[in-house]
Amino acid sequence: MQLFKVISVPTVIIILGLLTGAAHADKKPNILFILADDLGSAGLHCTGEENLETPVLDTLAKQSRRFELALSPYPTCKPARAAILSGQYGPRTGVYRVVDRHTGEEDKIRYTVPENGNLPLETKTIAHCLQSVGYRTAMFGKWHVANDKNGHPTKYGFDEAISSTGHYTAKFAPERNLPKGKIAADLLTDEALTFIDKAHKDEKPFFLYMPYYLVHKPLEARADYIKHFRAKFGADTTDQQVTVAAMTKMLDDCVGRLLGKLDDLKIRDNTLVVFSSDNGSFEPLYNGRLRGVKGETYEGGMRVPYFFHLPGKIEPGLDSKNRVNGIDLFPTLLDATGAKKPMQSLDGTSLWPILSGKENQLDQRKLFCYYPKYARFNKNTKKWKMSWRNVVYEGHYKLIHYPEYDSWEMFDLKADPTEKVNIAKQKPEQFVALKKSLATWLTEVGAPAMQENPNFKLAE
Repeated sequence: MQLFKVISVPTVIIILGLLTGAAHADKKPNILFILADDLGSAGLHCTGEENLETPVLDTLAKQSRRFELALSPYPTCKPARAAILSGQYGPRTGVYRVVDRHTGEEDKIRYTVPENGNLPLETKTIAHCLQSVGYRTAMFGKWHVANDKNGHPTKYGFDEAISSTGHYTAKFAPERNLPKGKIAADLLTDEALTFIDKAHKDEKPFFLYMPYYLVHKPLEARADYIKHFRAKFGADTTDQQVTVAAMTKMLDDCVGRLLGKLDDLKIRDNTLVVFSSDNGSFEPLYNGRLRGVKGETYEGGMRVPYFFHLPGKIEPGLDSKNRVNGIDLFPTLLDATGAKKPMQSLDGTSLWPILSGKENQLDQRKLFCYYPKYARFNKNTKKWKMSWRNVVYEGHYKLIHYPEYDSWEMFDLKADPTEKVNIAKQKPEQFVALKKSLATWLTEVGAPAMQENPNFKLAE
């Protein structure tokens, strides 16, 4: 009986190649998620503002799938970040706004706003889920979903974390000494490079979350950057625009260091890089032609850049059809890594079928924003610059409700992307349908019922 057969060398090579290919196919991608701060949808050279210098991010955008109609879950920092990390809208987490800007003027609010909280410790984050399938997880940057004392990132699924705010006068948790001449972003990038090196050495897939404080106020940039852009822009450009341009270039340089490390270690081909921003810019110029700024639920406050890059897996190109949201990141990363969905509701939709080329159109969906915030009361007009807003998107229509004044704005974003014409009265059927969708959703997610403020005295 013949027990062995001679196998030719070419056959062995083919078998080994197949095994190697199978192993590579099963290899989980590293994930680098870079979140800029207050960077508008036109806040890069490649997205609309030609005077900005962002060569690294321009190249990344060109190599990525870019979503033109990408929305932040909220037009301000804290609730947007909480929603992205948890995959949940604010009514599920109790995180609605950054701080209460109506303090001292509570009697001028018609409806009592729900208490604003931190991201609950029992909430599962993206980091928790990736940890469960073997990922090394880290966060270096602006945390802002809970306080550092009781809610440091290491309590939310991150193996390593340095929370920070500010630039030259940054505060860190745990404490770090910022070298002279450096800003926080430099130190945080140094820490990130060390983390990548360690994970690579240990042959561990990693999830690295880099929420830079750039380009958030205070507007601070290195003198050499300021000098360069002042000379480029000329005397007619405001100091704010010059400094934002300088800070944007500093952000681009930090991203260049991160991507350079991936290249040096030859792991770029197996690293999913995601780039976005927490909300629109405070400077209208960097929101392009869109109406509104940070803090407002017009598109200028809501729209953000959104890039996904994974060589060989994600086909580059501009997606102008699908309206996506920051809450979609959580289910997308679950699909990309094979991690299991947590035992909590996820409000987003996985973009992986689009990114991987299996589909090119998301199913018809509705997107929402519950934003109980008041700011900037005008004593002359007796009105708030920003009052409570609830928003629904459906198809190319968008409806904004202002409960304080029981007023409505409805826009056709396809015909009117700059939101100039309120068509609530012109499209009664769509208006009623959107109102119904919004009311149904508020009930489904358990949004706190509106309660009249017993101390309301505006009429006096």
